[in-house]
Amino acid sequence: LESVITGLRRLGPEPFSTDFSPKHLAAKLAGSQRPIKTALLDQSLVAGVGNIYADESLFLSRIPPHTPSSDLQTTQLERLHQALVEVLQASIGAGGTTFSDFRDLTGTNGNYGGVALVYRRGGEPCRSCGTPIRREKLGGRSSHWCPSCQH
Repeated sequence: LESVITGLRRLGPEPFSTDFSPKHLAAKLAGSQRPIKTALLDQSLVAGVGNIYADESLFLSRIPPHTPSSDLQTTQLERLHQALVEVLQASIGAGGTTFSDFRDLTGTNGNYGGVALVYRRGGEPCRSCGTPIRREKLGGRSSHWCPSCQH
C-alpha cells in the first residue's frame, strides 16, 4: 500500500485540473534537454498522457517531438497545453483508443484511434498537408509526426 501511495504522490497534475497550465509546463520543463515527446510521457509532468496522446498533441501544437523541452517558447507551451486538453477530451468522447481487444463495460471498443491524425500513420499522407508521416524511435517509443506541419 505504501508503494502505491508513494507512486501516486509522484504523479503530476491531472490535465483537466487548474494545477495544469502553461506555467506549470514552463516551470517543469525549464532547463531540461529531454525531447518534449519523452517529457510528456513522464507521469510526473502531467498524469495520464501516453504515447498516442503525446503524438497527437504535439501534432496539433505544431511541435516536433524531438525538440528539447527547454527550447519551447511561451506560445508553444500555451498551444501544447491546449492541445493536450483537447486531445484527451476528444479521446474520452470517443471512448478511448482501442488497437487490440480492449472493451469497456458495455463491450464497446474505443474509437479515437480511427480519427488519430498522426499516431500509427507512419508513411501515410498527413491529413493536413499530404506530406508522409514519419515514424521514428524516440526514448524507446515510436513517435509519429509530420515534418511539414511540425516545425
